[in-house]
Amino acid sequence: MGEGSAIDYGLFGREDALGVLTDVLDRGGSAVMIGEPGVGKSSLLKVVDQLAQRRGRRVLSVAPTQFDRGLPFAGLAELVNQCPEETLDRLPAPQRRAIAVALQRAEQDGSEVDALAIPVAVRSLLTLLGQASLVALVVDDLQWLDPASAGSLAFALRGIDPSRVCVLLATRPDPAVGADVIRSLAEPRHELLLEQLPDWAIGQLLRKHLGQRWTAPLAAGVARASGGNPFLALMIAQAMQSDLSKWHWSAQQGQDPIFPVPPSLAGILGEKVSVLLSQDARDVLLLVAAAGRLTVSQLQRFVEEARLRSALEAAADADIAKVGAGSVVAFTHPLLASAMYDAAAPDERRRAHRTLADKLEDPVERARHRAKSISTPDETAADELECAAEISRARGAQQLAGELLEAAALVTPSDVDTSDSLRRWLEAVDTYIAAGDALAARTALDQGAALVVLDEQEAQVLVRRARLTEDLRGARVLTEQALRLSPTGGEVRAQILQELGEYHRMEGHGRLAIRLADLAIAEAVIVERVDLQLAALGQRQGAERMWGLGKPLETVAEIDRLAGLAASSSEWAWSRGFYAEWNDSTAERVVRDGIARAVAAGRYGDLSSLYICLVMVLVRASRFREASTALDEADRVGAWADFSLQEDMARILVNEYTGQLDVAREVAERATAASRSAGFTYWLAGFLAELGFIEVSARNWQTALESLRELAGIFASTAMVDLEQLLWPVDYADAALQVGALPEVEIAISLLRRQGEARPEAAVAADRCQALLNAARGEVDDALTDLRRIVELDGSECPFEAARSRLALGQVARRAGYKGTAAEALTAAASVFDELGVPRWAERARDDAGRVGLHPTTTTLTATEHRVAELVAAGRSNQQVAAELFMSVKTVEANLTRIYRKLSVRSRTELANHLRT
Repeated sequence: MGEGSAIDYGLFGREDALGVLTDVLDRGGSAVMIGEPGVGKSSLLKVVDQLAQRRGRRVLSVAPTQFDRGLPFAGLAELVNQCPEETLDRLPAPQRRAIAVALQRAEQDGSEVDALAIPVAVRSLLTLLGQASLVALVVDDLQWLDPASAGSLAFALRGIDPSRVCVLLATRPDPAVGADVIRSLAEPRHELLLEQLPDWAIGQLLRKHLGQRWTAPLAAGVARASGGNPFLALMIAQAMQSDLSKWHWSAQQGQDPIFPVPPSLAGILGEKVSVLLSQDARDVLLLVAAAGRLTVSQLQRFVEEARLRSALEAAADADIAKVGAGSVVAFTHPLLASAMYDAAAPDERRRAHRTLADKLEDPVERARHRAKSISTPDETAADELECAAEISRARGAQQLAGELLEAAALVTPSDVDTSDSLRRWLEAVDTYIAAGDALAARTALDQGAALVVLDEQEAQVLVRRARLTEDLRGARVLTEQALRLSPTGGEVRAQILQELGEYHRMEGHGRLAIRLADLAIAEAVIVERVDLQLAALGQRQGAERMWGLGKPLETVAEIDRLAGLAASSSEWAWSRGFYAEWNDSTAERVVRDGIARAVAAGRYGDLSSLYICLVMVLVRASRFREASTALDEADRVGAWADFSLQEDMARILVNEYTGQLDVAREVAERATAASRSAGFTYWLAGFLAELGFIEVSARNWQTALESLRELAGIFASTAMVDLEQLLWPVDYADAALQVGALPEVEIAISLLRRQGEARPEAAVAADRCQALLNAARGEVDDALTDLRRIVELDGSECPFEAARSRLALGQVARRAGYKGTAAEALTAAASVFDELGVPRWAERARDDAGRVGLHPTTTTLTATEHRVAELVAAGRSNQQVAAELFMSVKTVEANLTRIYRKLSVRSRTELANHLRT
């Protein structure tokens, strides 16, 4: 079916609503969505329109505007214009004439049109259309529907067959028009109250439309400012992103920043705060707006008692601000605070910030208000801001720390010596990178670059510019330029060497990568930078494992030793998890702890590496459903960077195993092209391996060989021996055996043997492939003996590869005529694949079992498929089935696709009838 989830359509936090609407499309009935403007009703109906057409329903869509309310029958005209003329011609003459006159298609002939003729005609029209095909009547913004059309529609809907014509409406709360239409909706009738979106959903929405810089803390501030309204959230975020100068401090410790007011609201809100409040009240509330959060007791330090009482009473009377829980003075909407701040003159803002800087207790708050209260460079203020940045970083507010460092750089005197200002700009860049905000980092770097005087300073700028570029070759060139400018024995040189080593590892230069990592480690030791040591050690470990060089276990021991000394433990968590064996019971906990610490520290820039690590840990352990959950979790917290190949790999891994091969293939092909273009040999090899597995899973043997042959060539040219524990040579051998390319099977086995020198699982896989090759050459009995031995090796392979070994045993036994052995092995393999949630491989095993002659073919449903079929036939939606069986909606859809094919049915109704008979 391939419809995807709500998220696939860009609807975040609306899975339940879309599930109900989809159920109406499948089973008939009606639904009405109720929600405030901008909450997403129209977006849902647009998706419903697509889904209805995909189901073969004729869609009649009516979307009135507020200007249509005064035009009689405007909604009816929109509806009738979508109906075929031949259907209109089938209406009885009085009804046809009534519609023609109402819509001014015909002149009134003097006789008055029967008032009942028009609603009866609408009912007849919908009935005729429903008899010809299934219909979905979709009405958006019901509150704007003109009364004449609403009355006709309300009458018509009482007499139509809801199984043929389903009705889906959207309206605002308590509409003045349309209540009769809602009451006339047929059962089963669903009423959906669309609440405002939670923070995580607003975050995903912003990341989809505006990029990955919208980490959870940033998105949460916009969610509060918009009240969870998706339309308003996008408007606020777009205004913020269009000009970074509009950012007035990040949210921290419950204090919101001053958000830009969207242009469409600026006039309305500005007028409200300036007209309804006295100057005295505006002065008091300006303090609240500038601070973000003040209590009555705090205001009493700044404002005389009677004046404060009068101001708060005026604000409450105008519904602009009120005293809430904990005696906190809060604006009734966050954007009113922004409007209040924007309406103040510059000198009024500086005066408010100066008052706050003198009176508040928190050092971070004092510093940021001090920066806003001055207009000339001030070294004392710069020092205060830099100290505040360190406090914020320790509190886990990385984004705010970056902004404080920017402010410190801006007020640092630089007319004689620019070094202090440049240092602060570069610290801001590094802090933004750690926070996952590449856009702010680039902006700060451009500011700092203008202050460069010395070669070493230029090197510091270049290495950061390289880190922020998306082009590998360009990044390496910049880093090499930085290396030539950097002095030995400095922090920047250690950083440059580590970065340069990573670029060469990505390009497939293993020995050079290790050499550069060693040089980086030596320089980092000199300057006592443990974080750089850990980064370089992690890089060295990766290269040692990929090229079979050095002593990776000693490198791991050194990483463990240093991990407790580092400010951030992300590198340690990644190193321990990413290279863990499939049966390492500690790997998941280590990575999850790293994620939790990164979030607590505000280091959202670390999350991309940590989440791909978590997905790979779970995939290696054959815990594919949990890997899918981890991917959803990463999406919710905004883990992925812009254009992230790590995100691509995570999506490919989850989708290829869970049976969504088309989705996996699309992502893999795009990522392969991007890696090839950028010169990422490392990533190119990884995506080619996944493309090979996808096509083997689909049993497209020749297509699989195209990718796997190229990958074998990369291994030959770079001398790599391992690729992050991927057993891709198994797929190479499988595809080559299927087409009779036996020499290539030998190549695949030799690759596995080399991989198996450090990894026992690869050695077992090599034995399996050798047995299959022996069987292909006629040595069947020896092959069966070897395969039985492999199958009996308990715990030598991950569950998925162990099931592949059983599959291999069954395949060889079937070809040799040992039907009992074949049936037993293939049935066991299919059962394991089912349990693991790998449907394509379960299907392959059952197909082979069907060829034995003792067991039914894939026309028989698996246990999982049977349960899905039962629930769907009982009327459950895909979302309800997914929740009940603890699987994703995509997995339900994949099961349904196979069920329909196996049972030769085409709809849920046919499926229910089939199961009943």
